[in-house]
Amino acid sequence: MDMGAVNERIATIHRARKWILAPDVAAAGSGLAATLKEDNAESVMVVAGSEGLGELPEVDRIHYTRTSGEGIMGGFRAFLASIEEPSDSLLAAVDTFDPAHEAKVLGAGFSRRDHLAGRPVYGRRRPQWRAFEDKMTVDALWDDAGIPRAPSAIVEVADAERAARELATSQGSVWVADNTEGWHGGGEYTRWMRPDVDNTDTITWFGEHATRVRVMPFLEGLPCSIHGFITGNGVAVFRPVELFILRERDRPRFYYAQGANFWSPPKHVFDEMREAAHRVGEELRMRANYRGAFGIDGVLTENGFRPNELNPRLTIGHGLQCRPLGIPLGSMERLLLEGDLDIDAPDLEAAVLGGTRDLRSGGMMFPLPATYPEASITYRLTHQGAVEADEDGPGDGVMMIGPASFGSVVIVRLDPERTPIGPSLGPRAVHLLDLAVELWDLDAPRVDHPPTMATR
Repeated sequence: MDMGAVNERIATIHRARKWILAPDVAAAGSGLAATLKEDNAESVMVVAGSEGLGELPEVDRIHYTRTSGEGIMGGFRAFLASIEEPSDSLLAAVDTFDPAHEAKVLGAGFSRRDHLAGRPVYGRRRPQWRAFEDKMTVDALWDDAGIPRAPSAIVEVADAERAARELATSQGSVWVADNTEGWHGGGEYTRWMRPDVDNTDTITWFGEHATRVRVMPFLEGLPCSIHGFITGNGVAVFRPVELFILRERDRPRFYYAQGANFWSPPKHVFDEMREAAHRVGEELRMRANYRGAFGIDGVLTENGFRPNELNPRLTIGHGLQCRPLGIPLGSMERLLLEGDLDIDAPDLEAAVLGGTRDLRSGGMMFPLPATYPEASITYRLTHQGAVEADEDGPGDGVMMIGPASFGSVVIVRLDPERTPIGPSLGPRAVHLLDLAVELWDLDAPRVDHPPTMATR
């Protein structure tokens, strides 16, 4: 892939134009803001819910909507509402930045609007593509694509216990809510209905937040995902990614802590997951003339990979594979959707697979409902767990804590030169959360990691 030509085409679109970025937190827009500056954009404004954790973008103007919500989804939804139904102060700030209404909006992928604050969204995804996010319909997609899946039942909440009795394994069942309250992710609307606990409160919760649920047997195995990108001439499929879906010990909840691609599954699993993504990608092309990024989340069981949800959009898994390689997949997707760039799927696939053979990346994020002061440490892994590194000693990465729209967040950055390629990093995630709790006296759940699986 000629990245020089791709970057020049992106720069041509960015150059001498006004842009408005709309990340949930301002720090998340720093990379794109720097690219726009390098590409000689006329001016850049950021609209964000809050500052976030990390360096703020160097732009002409930042406006904060100061939104917050319960949990990751609550924070996302509050911010989306603030830009989809803008306040007078937001409209005034945007009009001051862009009085002639020349600007376009970048990086608002979670919004369902084609205009935000009266400005058009560049690279908007089609509504029919976003519909694949519905977890009540995705099993039909797996079937049409011809990939194995676990049995499931889509039922009213009142009928879910009966369905669970028919589908549950000795470890119970997993329920996921419909989109009554909108799209959702991060495991926040998913519950592990364990046979050894009282699930009464959880059933009540589903009745308050959903009309229907999808019931599946609990799948023992390693949470993982596979990512693809659909262009006019095919489907590029990337490398499998480990998902840090930890298990809370004291209640039937999963704890989503992001992911990494240091894990390397056996070749037959590698091939199986990539074949599943190719089939799903072709099905999306045929059904809806789909273009751009998608990801499949699932579980690697003793019987193979079993999918459980489709993310019809760019995900963290795309970024952690492409960003270290200098492949600006987000910008490439926006230009593709606008008809401003052609992307060759085989070239993209070869570039990502070749580049990530030895260059891996990833990190962890531990959401917390309470507010804690900012802090940062270098950590070191030992045979017993994680410890704070000596001031002059070696470290395996950086861990920091700071504010978020839902309370606080702990972010872990893994040093790729000191992180082994091959084994699951689930045990490290638990050790690092334990260290964060010890250092900063956090009110965080006690968690376990899924079983590790054989590697290459």
